[in-house]
Amino acid sequence: MHNTQNGGGRRFVLGVFFLTMSNLLTKICGLFLKVPLTNTLGDTGMAYFNLAYAVYKWFYMISTAGLPVAAAILTARYASEPDPVYRAAVLRRIRNVTFCAFLVLGAVGGLCMYVGAPLFAALQKVGEAAPSIAAIAPALFFICIASALRGWYQGLECQLPTAISQVAEAGGKMFFGLLFAAQAMRRGLPLCTVAAHAVAGLSIGCLLGMAVMLFAHPFVAHRYGVSGGRASHILPRREVLSALWRTALPVTLSASVMSLCDMLDSMIVIRRLCGTGMDAAEALRLYGSYTALAVPMFNLPPILIYPLTTALIPVIAAARSQPEKCRRIIAASLSGTVLIALPCTAGMSVMAEPILRLFYRADLAETGAPLLSVLALAVLFLSILAMTNAILQAMGEARYPLYSMLIGAAVKLCASWILTGNAEVGIFGTPISTVLCYAVMALCNLYFVMKKTGVALHICAMLCRPAISAVFCALTARAAHAVLLGHMPEVLGTLVSVVLGGVTYLAALLALGGIGEDVLSLLTAKLRHRRAAVVQK
Repeated sequence: MHNTQNGGGRRFVLGVFFLTMSNLLTKICGLFLKVPLTNTLGDTGMAYFNLAYAVYKWFYMISTAGLPVAAAILTARYASEPDPVYRAAVLRRIRNVTFCAFLVLGAVGGLCMYVGAPLFAALQKVGEAAPSIAAIAPALFFICIASALRGWYQGLECQLPTAISQVAEAGGKMFFGLLFAAQAMRRGLPLCTVAAHAVAGLSIGCLLGMAVMLFAHPFVAHRYGVSGGRASHILPRREVLSALWRTALPVTLSASVMSLCDMLDSMIVIRRLCGTGMDAAEALRLYGSYTALAVPMFNLPPILIYPLTTALIPVIAAARSQPEKCRRIIAASLSGTVLIALPCTAGMSVMAEPILRLFYRADLAETGAPLLSVLALAVLFLSILAMTNAILQAMGEARYPLYSMLIGAAVKLCASWILTGNAEVGIFGTPISTVLCYAVMALCNLYFVMKKTGVALHICAMLCRPAISAVFCALTARAAHAVLLGHMPEVLGTLVSVVLGGVTYLAALLALGGIGEDVLSLLTAKLRHRRAAVVQK
């Protein structure tokens, strides 16, 4: 039993490590795709790209948000069955049912996107975006197939194939997206057509990610004793579908609410900006600046949180029978989330323009920096939301994030409609409404976590010391950048300033005792497991 626990701990740590590395590489590939495209196409060209992606994201969430989580939870539940024959048969059944469900969802969703591309473009009041929407439609089919296996692997706590497929997918998107866009530029095609060529590269990348998952399947199945044999009738298809549906439906609805909100927001922003008397081309340019510069940078910090949430779902699901242990894991994970997210929030807010200038032309960075400074305030709330979503899903309370999402989406759309329609606020209404949205959702989720799990979260204690340390971090980074700017190249000065800010944060955190006992106990537990394993060897 002790060895099993150690093995489970090692699998968890390795899973987090693999997913963290793959997420970092994925984001790097994403930057290497979007930065050259943005510098080449400018705000307007990237607006077509991101309008298509907003539609794709909605279909993607509807198709893939809930089922992988449901498959992971169901797989984790049966992966610990002592009877190897029964375990293998049930796991095969879960895999087969999930795969078939995703196959249908991907085919239907991709066809709807392709056929409905002109309609979606018209709703966004940008008809030129239709080719980009059609070009990204095949990606939905490929990503659905990959997601079916990712959920199954996650339930087995086998994260390496997922990590490799994510990197292959991101690398394919980067390579083919830039290649297709460059070819279109050389032919002198319009910006909307160049954007469609770049979007087509995303579909090729998703195809590569799917291929990796399919290639890895025989090896994973053999390693976990699931290869060969029949799925049998021990667990009927109807029962599997029912279990998947009960978990997947609220998760899917929760995720699709926000992606639908983003798509509706893309329609609201341009319409409302034009309603203030702004020229349509200028409104499109500002929307492109926000989505191509501020949003990608805003999405970078949470990549440190997402691997942890993915790896925690099967761990918490397996620990539900031990309430005290489960509460300790939840408290430690939330404290760790705050410790990671707060310095990112403060640092990105005050260093927005220097960070953007690392990647983008000076004129583009100058336009996007004020938007990023405001949007960065939502990093903390987004990180807490991601962690609490994973906790509630693993505890079998997946319907509660849906309630939070519905409330947050209503706040987002109302605030966006009111603020962007105000000429004095304009495009800043979009990041402000996003901050309000994530803040409301995170607070609602925290309430549900405390109510449903019984965990005692001392919010002020959890936030106070890390927040003070984060302020020191931001002030140090900003002051260092001002001092170093005239003494070394701008890129080097920015990087050194960010590092100094991080060192200051860690020093202040340790001085103030900001690392709570729950996080320290989790770390020392891991060390004890490692020592025990070494002694046994």
